[in-house]
Amino acid sequence: MSVLPGSRLGPYEIVSPLGAGGMGEVYRARDSKLNRDVAIKVLPAAFAEDRDRVARFRREAQLVASLNHPNIAAIYGLEESNGNVALALELVDGEDLAQRLTRGPIAVDEALAIARQIADGLEAAHEKGIVHRDLKPANVKLTKDGVVKILDFGLAKAYEGEPGSHDSGVSQSPTMSRNMTEAGMILGTAAYMSPEQARGRPVDKRADIWSFGVVLDEMLTGKRLFGGETVSDTLAAVLRQDVDLGGLPAETPASVRRLLARCLERDSRKRLRDIGEARLVLADPAAETASSGVPLPVSAGAPPRRGVPIVALLAVALSAAAVGAFTWARVRPTAPARITRFTISLPAGQTLSGNGGPAITRDGRAIAYTARDAGGIGRLYVRALDRFEPVTIPESEGAQQPFFSPDGTRVGFIASGKLFTAAVGGGAPTPIADASAQPQGASWGDDGTIVFSPALSSGLMRVNASGGKIEQLTAPDEGAAGYAHVRPQLLPGSRSVLFTIWGPSSLKLGPALLSLPKGTWKHISSDGWTARYAASGHILQSGPRGLRAAPFDPESPKPVNPQTFVVDDVLGAIAFSDSWFAVSDNGTLVYVPGELLKGTLAWVTRDGRVTPLFDKPAPLSDPLLSPDGERVAFQDRDDVLWTMELRRGTRIRLSFDGEGVNAYPVWSRDGTRVVWSSNRTGDWDIYSAPAAGGPVTKILTRKGNQFALSLAPDGTLLFNERSKAGTGANLMTLSPDGTVAPFLVSQPASKAGGQFSPDGSLVAYVSDETGRDDVYVRPFRGRGDAIAVSSDGGNAPKWSPDGTELFYRRADAFLAATVTRKGDEIIVGDPRKLFELKVAPGRSSFQAGYSLSPDGRRLLVQVQDPRALPTQMNIVQNWFEELSARVPAR
Repeated sequence: MSVLPGSRLGPYEIVSPLGAGGMGEVYRARDSKLNRDVAIKVLPAAFAEDRDRVARFRREAQLVASLNHPNIAAIYGLEESNGNVALALELVDGEDLAQRLTRGPIAVDEALAIARQIADGLEAAHEKGIVHRDLKPANVKLTKDGVVKILDFGLAKAYEGEPGSHDSGVSQSPTMSRNMTEAGMILGTAAYMSPEQARGRPVDKRADIWSFGVVLDEMLTGKRLFGGETVSDTLAAVLRQDVDLGGLPAETPASVRRLLARCLERDSRKRLRDIGEARLVLADPAAETASSGVPLPVSAGAPPRRGVPIVALLAVALSAAAVGAFTWARVRPTAPARITRFTISLPAGQTLSGNGGPAITRDGRAIAYTARDAGGIGRLYVRALDRFEPVTIPESEGAQQPFFSPDGTRVGFIASGKLFTAAVGGGAPTPIADASAQPQGASWGDDGTIVFSPALSSGLMRVNASGGKIEQLTAPDEGAAGYAHVRPQLLPGSRSVLFTIWGPSSLKLGPALLSLPKGTWKHISSDGWTARYAASGHILQSGPRGLRAAPFDPESPKPVNPQTFVVDDVLGAIAFSDSWFAVSDNGTLVYVPGELLKGTLAWVTRDGRVTPLFDKPAPLSDPLLSPDGERVAFQDRDDVLWTMELRRGTRIRLSFDGEGVNAYPVWSRDGTRVVWSSNRTGDWDIYSAPAAGGPVTKILTRKGNQFALSLAPDGTLLFNERSKAGTGANLMTLSPDGTVAPFLVSQPASKAGGQFSPDGSLVAYVSDETGRDDVYVRPFRGRGDAIAVSSDGGNAPKWSPDGTELFYRRADAFLAATVTRKGDEIIVGDPRKLFELKVAPGRSSFQAGYSLSPDGRRLLVQVQDPRALPTQMNIVQNWFEELSARVPAR
């Protein structure tokens, strides 16, 4: 917004206007505190009214203010006064490079001297991870003393709105001038964009290197390298027009011509890697060696020396190179790459989502992950490792299991029952194929196809990345082929797929390698946890206790059993298909650290007051209170089932190591026995044992998977049956005489979380028949329709001890509704919110995460320890050096 001369912004008195641009108006001002002249850039009113944007701008400006270099104009401060947001900048007297170029080209020596100083400033910033993103002649000042100053360093980044917002991406679009009729200003900015920037893709320091090349060419020729009548024409020229360096002055050194060619490579992967290499060339442009790191190709048309055939020269050169390489390898072995570790922390209020850990591009330059905000909404984010902020993929609510295209320009994910792909720089996702609410991973191959597992029981499928016909690759059969084929990984060349098989223990379980040409697979490990292949020649597997590795050659696959732990702080996997890590082909490892099963066991009153039972968090999963309120049954991190006395903390073990996963405990009404489910024989069957410890009895064996839910007063057990481990679940009953009968069967909708009322006459349960989870109640026996309890989604129902109330959860909110009977009629009151509280995520998807005290006045809750929520990712670059030292590849 405009300010008048003589007015004040904090300690700064406005003297006169200096100019205006897309990021605000600039004024000369006087700093009354330090008695110096400064430049004040007042940001637009719309910007100043956005608190989040201002806060983000402040953070970025503080980072840029850390730069201290003679070729970078300094930031002195950020002033917020009288509704204005303004930057106090170093006032640089002199003309800018754009003004200088209006008089024509610059002499070669002078142009190279200016370019050298620009490169020097860029290098200093790039070393701190700061990218200019809007380098152009108007942002380069030339002082009377011959010093070059780069202006607005990093402010394009700071000026952006939140990632994913409609107005974000200043550096991904033409910088607009204040006067939109001044086409020269608009085109001038668009003309210096890198191709990736013009396409709206994420940028890194290589975008600055492209812009540097464009500016250097313009200094030498006096003409813009790219132009057009409109912004679109100019951007099209940047993207497609041949880079013509034929207009360079004849006296331009050959090394500078080669440097320009490297800077102006459209493919950023082939572009000059570091602006410091340009600085070295410009420091001694007459040098004709390759010491600068810039390739020195033979000039076209240069004749060979007389008397020596060119074939002989090539032969001698190749022989010398071979001998030199051999000698160097023997005498001076290559030093191992430096291993670098750093952490990426999520913004306050965000936590990483489960069911699909991070993904990483093959070149290790960007990661993708899903995170939930404070409101519980999960979205997909992509972050380049050389940037401070991620890009939010629009319309990605509920995204799961991200994966990248081979070139890293697109990201795939599954959400709302669909497989999608989207550009990493943003843009609406494209639906590719149907999936389900329980997808099991996807992978993008070199051949342009995607292999994915739409659901636990679906098997592996293949579809073209642009959509089309879906091809079935494998099919679980609940027998020899197992119950589920999950977490596919297309290996390089797209001729084989690494995936995981789940089924009864009588089969070979765990990772398998599918040959696509043959359509057959081989088991490669007896360990059931998901495996990933690393380009270092290893199989990696993560389970409850960390990341393990073993040598593996996909061209000659042999059974392996990874035993060596190579990273011990990877977030413990909850299910066999969990994967909280990813690794790039060049050895960058990204993983989520921590221990998920941490929470404080506490009593919580109905108004939300929390009283911890113990002094520190306890690694208990899904603690279930006994009917007398004195004990809990729980599962530990080793999948062993226990009971514990709350008053003294003494424990009794009900199951033992090596007996599979033991989960979903249910107390008998008199508290003398515990019933639970275990997959110790492959299928999930139901077992029972005395609560005080003793012989374990299998009480139900059926084909498929059975999960215990609730016991009625007469001993009838309510359980979930998932015949194919992925389709809708049915509610079944097991009577004391061993009779199994259906209670609610309605495919494909799922019925889960069933709980008998205290007198056994009613059942509360969760159904997704309307497209979302809601709580219902209906009579156990006799006639009666289902009555909806929740009005806006809900799960995890629990009855009050007297049966007059039904409690349930919706995200972090705990709610309750009255339930009364009038004859055969069930009357449900309006739900009321009791309190909000984060509950520690358990390892049992069927458990409620809380219990009620015998008097119904308190709830026993495993309150989430904030320190255990996954809020960061660890990055290890050049990790293969460490991995191969620990586990040498074959």
